[in-house]
Amino acid sequence: MTMKAKNPGALSGRTWTSILLFGLIGQIAWVVENMYFSRFMQNEITRAPYATTLMVAFSALFATLSTLLGGAICDRTGKRKVFITWGYVIWGFTIMAFALIPMQPAPDKVKAMVILVVVMDCVMSVIGSISNDASFNTWITDMTNTANRSKVDTILAVLPLLAIAVVFVGFDGLTNAAATTDDWKKFFMLLGIIPTVGGLIGVFLMKDKPGLQKKTDGNFLADFVYSLNPKVIKENKLLYVCLSGNMVAAIAYQIYVNYLFNIIEGTLQIKDYIVPVAIIGLAAAVGSVLVSTAMDKVGKKHFFYPTIIAGIIGCVVIWSAKFFVGKNLKAELAILIVGGILVIGVTLVMAGLFTASYRDCIPKGREGLFQGCRMVLYVLVPMIIGPLIAQFIINQYNKGVTDSADIVYPMELFLGAAAVMVFCFIPASVVRKKQDAVHEKLLEEMKEEQAQSSAK
Repeated sequence: MTMKAKNPGALSGRTWTSILLFGLIGQIAWVVENMYFSRFMQNEITRAPYATTLMVAFSALFATLSTLLGGAICDRTGKRKVFITWGYVIWGFTIMAFALIPMQPAPDKVKAMVILVVVMDCVMSVIGSISNDASFNTWITDMTNTANRSKVDTILAVLPLLAIAVVFVGFDGLTNAAATTDDWKKFFMLLGIIPTVGGLIGVFLMKDKPGLQKKTDGNFLADFVYSLNPKVIKENKLLYVCLSGNMVAAIAYQIYVNYLFNIIEGTLQIKDYIVPVAIIGLAAAVGSVLVSTAMDKVGKKHFFYPTIIAGIIGCVVIWSAKFFVGKNLKAELAILIVGGILVIGVTLVMAGLFTASYRDCIPKGREGLFQGCRMVLYVLVPMIIGPLIAQFIINQYNKGVTDSADIVYPMELFLGAAAVMVFCFIPASVVRKKQDAVHEKLLEEMKEEQAQSSAK
């Protein structure tokens, strides 16, 4: 009787539950940080773009340093679960703390409140980065392999949309233009409870990969900066090319994402935006999962160029909605939905493409150490350059405006994003040429490991 070969890409139910639970809860927390903190700053503190730029940039800096630290600690201790679960518990409390911030300050108090919000955002980012960006992503690398990474990483990339849907449907009414200070306090308290409860559940649910070893060679400082060492970069060139692709796509995304709510509600004058945004999210999520399944079956290299082209077209389509504002709401909504599906869908697929390729290139035993370079290229650089480009575009559009309350966030932000997306072709061309060789090498290694395991 011939035994059926074990599927190398199969994951247990407990593993999938942990991936989905901690992936979703982490993204709910990041949705609050990446989208609603910006809205909070713009609606309750000041609309001046410098405030949003400062908040995003400093948050990215502290997130990156924290991920470098967290990744080194993960490898040094040989543990992931403890930092994920208890980190999520604390993460929730840092969100709840925003309910204590004084809102709608007098003009002479605005700068002080901007500093306070930036500092609290940095604290939240530190905890989230250690628990999610460093520990959870290291755990994902531990638990996955080249046979399932495109699928897992694309599903993880879809979870932000599901997180947005959860926040939109359940809590967005507490943050819109009509929201009171009490509404915002309820928002932060309710959203903060979610990661705290999730972390407590994870104490009993999540398991680390069996056989993880503590890293004992070298020293902690060397581990902290390991992935930024020029020698390491030279030895792992393709890994950094993959991350550079992620970086360019993320810069394009950061140009508009921090102003997205106020663009839809203010610039486009669409007040009832829940349904169109839900349609965009659902269609983009379903489409990206289908594409990710195809990527694992036929190879990732076939999807780079079409995905980039679709993203550029999507940005231009959304920009064109400006010509229908106040004239034809149905046409405006149709353009927003079509362009939104393309732009958001491409964001998800690009994350799956480049992130899965990057994971394939990580040397064994160095999973935690390579989370820091991911944060530098995927988070720090985009969250500095993207908002600076956005600030330049906004300032050019609002020349002559003296009152920050009158600032308009222009649709030209999407043209800026489209221009940046063009540069994705450079890393994509390099990665797709070497994709097959890397994939085949990893599959051979997996087969050898399975053969050795069966022999035992």
